[in-house]
Amino acid sequence: MKILADLHVHSKYARGCSPRMDISNMATWAKIKGLHLVGTGDATHPKYFGEIKNETAVDEKQKDGFLVRDGIFFVPTVEVNNIFTSADGKKRRVHTLLVFPNLEVSKSFSDLISPHSKLGTDGRPWVRMSLEEMTEKTLALNAHILVIPAHIWTPWFGCFGAKGGFGSLKEAFGSQTSNIHAIETGLSSDPPMNWRCSWLDDVRILSFSDAHSPENLARECSEFELEKMDYECLWRAIAAPDARNHLVRTIEFFPQEGKYFADGHRECNLRLTAAETRAHGGRCPKCGKKITRGVLGRIDLLADRAEGEKPASAVPFTHLVPLRTLIAMALDSGKTTQGVDKSYEALISKFGNELTALESRADDVEKALMPSLGLEKSRKIGQAVLLMQEEKLELKAGYDGQYGEVGLPKN
Repeated sequence: MKILADLHVHSKYARGCSPRMDISNMATWAKIKGLHLVGTGDATHPKYFGEIKNETAVDEKQKDGFLVRDGIFFVPTVEVNNIFTSADGKKRRVHTLLVFPNLEVSKSFSDLISPHSKLGTDGRPWVRMSLEEMTEKTLALNAHILVIPAHIWTPWFGCFGAKGGFGSLKEAFGSQTSNIHAIETGLSSDPPMNWRCSWLDDVRILSFSDAHSPENLARECSEFELEKMDYECLWRAIAAPDARNHLVRTIEFFPQEGKYFADGHRECNLRLTAAETRAHGGRCPKCGKKITRGVLGRIDLLADRAEGEKPASAVPFTHLVPLRTLIAMALDSGKTTQGVDKSYEALISKFGNELTALESRADDVEKALMPSLGLEKSRKIGQAVLLMQEEKLELKAGYDGQYGEVGLPKN
């Protein structure tokens, strides 16, 4: 069976997250988006752990069944902030996603890190352990816990980010490198960008939303083929792919939309290419402060393949724009306006969920909207869907924490 999974999310107990990020709301929005499996996020937070336990049931039909709420499957997950000093004396802060077989194993992990963290102060625990040490001790609890470097190229917290990141998986995880079976691209990179690094050929390239609000679920996600809807099959699909359990494709942001795609300095409203950053010695030519090196520039430094080269292990991917954003562009309107709401609801009603609507034929989108919007507006939205599918949108790159912009061609 093919399933869509979004394993990197946060809860209402994480800093900067919506108070609506709980199991009930995530289940509701997972259906709207078209997801089948969602990470709980923040499973080490004591209060949230209790909520997860109380608000889900175990799928007893399967040997290693997922948690279930309102027809949506959940798996315990957490993103930790590893804080440590590496052997070279550099201070590191790296975000790592962990996926657990069940709640009992996630509780064992909480017990493991509790001497190194203040659990309950934030949904995303700060863990004072190196990546290598944490991975070794975590897998000693259960060999099928998935340890996945999160949004690997993000400047401050990505495993390979420009601000204190490592230059390879081996440098980051040492003796535990062979136990890292996947990485997460993050919003500012996509598979072709990662393919430029041959040293990533042996790991699965996954994409998830890192959602801080329910509406942002599935803005990136991964499609798997699973023999059964249980954890063992998910683990095999990521760690030991076979004919019946494997990654089918990833669904991606256009990476230019991400907050850290290009080099730049937001205070001075300045976006630069990697070559311009080098020409200015890494300093902003307007104010002299350090430039934040973006994902594209960082990949340029660490890549050993030319742009456009494709490894034999490459998995298909799809670029999508969130449906509400696409409708708003087509109608030249705000995303929260009544007209956008009406169009969004009509498409969800017709196609069942957002991801199906985004991948439907443009003329079918138009037909679905005609009764409520009329010919002109329906055609505009249908044309926007087609332009997205053909990757003919105009993209203005994000930089230094500023999201990029996506728009329709002017002509």
